[in-house]
Amino acid sequence: MKKYLSAILALLLAICLLAACGSETAETSSQAVPQISSEAESSIPEEISRVESSTGENSEEEAPIPEDAVELLFARYTSKPSFVMIGTCAQGAEVTAQIGEQEVTVPSYMGWFAVTMKAQGDSNTQEITFTQTVEGEAYDIPRAFSIRVRTPANNYTQGLASNKAFQFFLTQMLPDHMGTVPLYSDSQLNSMASRVKDRLEQMHGYNPDAEIIYMIIPSPMTIYPELVPEEYPKGTGQSRRDQVMAKLAEAGATVIDMREVFMEHKHDEMPLYYHLDSHWADYGAYLAYVELFNHIAEKYPEASPRGIDEFTWTADYYTSADAMLFLDIPQKDVKEYGYYREFKEEIPSQIAKVPRYRGMQLIYSEDTTAEFNFNTKRPELPSCMVFRDSYSAAIFDLIPERMDRTHYIGMWNYGWNNSYVNSEKPDYVIYLLSEWNIDQVVSR
Repeated sequence: MKKYLSAILALLLAICLLAACGSETAETSSQAVPQISSEAESSIPEEISRVESSTGENSEEEAPIPEDAVELLFARYTSKPSFVMIGTCAQGAEVTAQIGEQEVTVPSYMGWFAVTMKAQGDSNTQEITFTQTVEGEAYDIPRAFSIRVRTPANNYTQGLASNKAFQFFLTQMLPDHMGTVPLYSDSQLNSMASRVKDRLEQMHGYNPDAEIIYMIIPSPMTIYPELVPEEYPKGTGQSRRDQVMAKLAEAGATVIDMREVFMEHKHDEMPLYYHLDSHWADYGAYLAYVELFNHIAEKYPEASPRGIDEFTWTADYYTSADAMLFLDIPQKDVKEYGYYREFKEEIPSQIAKVPRYRGMQLIYSEDTTAEFNFNTKRPELPSCMVFRDSYSAAIFDLIPERMDRTHYIGMWNYGWNNSYVNSEKPDYVIYLLSEWNIDQVVSR
């Protein structure tokens, strides 16, 4: 009897040790990569029904299904017959979707995947089978779903899913990517240059060193053409952006080209752009801030940019943004893994009290779209006026924190105002907008 009791005690001790090891491993893993919060765990929508697969035709037992097995959450038409499916999977998995003879394999991103396919037949109902591999090995059994593909209720199907990465683009980027939009005429470019020269002459009347700075932010398609779906081939030759930036420099404006910097950093751990939105992410905006204030610091050394370690970068799963909105998918149900930037040190209260977007759920808030005047009462720093689109949201607090006075013109208002300039006498007028809004530079 004692022999049996000793054996039982030894077995219990071994089980406890194994449980302790497993707990330690899980805790370490969760610190390395934040877990998708329960808010993101959506029940399968009514239009998607799961058809479980077994281990074999004659198997009496189902194979165990891991917690991070493929789960299909949404299916939406982008442009018929193409549709995109979004779901969750294992970390680091490659996910393969099959409809009949059509098969597409995509890499996942932080436990999420998106795959674009073409519907088979005329019916909205499709039968899909998913498999996933991790490090080249099969991860679990195939999972079958019967889905009814929905057309977004707003009929605003701008979202494009790449079959090469968990990355969405918007169709407004396509004309410049494909080169299908006409280049600007000499007349248009010369008219733009003439206006810029007149404005510089006006500014030099009160400050010979005053500058107009243009930062036309390249679109995600410009930096990641390899991720654009193959049916949208990249154009060749000069782009409208090339034309405009060259002519602006010729007219005497300062042009800060972020394309080279972004190409250098396109594979960094922190993303330049959101995966589920058309805007740049906090890291991309930070790199632009560094380039901008490295230039300004040549005249105003006190305005040199803060180092990356002077900010807190919080990695987590955040509510997704405009690509999901356009696809009519609840933004809270699809998570964006990213890095949220905050100042470590106290910043002027006038800037801090304006709510920048919080946690990616909005990208920009109604507060930051309005016209703002900041006066931080630091005369050793320069002053500026900023014309901008929604790309200004991620850099909204960074610019005035390095300026004495900052006048943010209302978002999407690009019209030059002589009375503002003559009254405020800014050292810098900054144009900060996305590549697909370049018409506003040429026409305004």
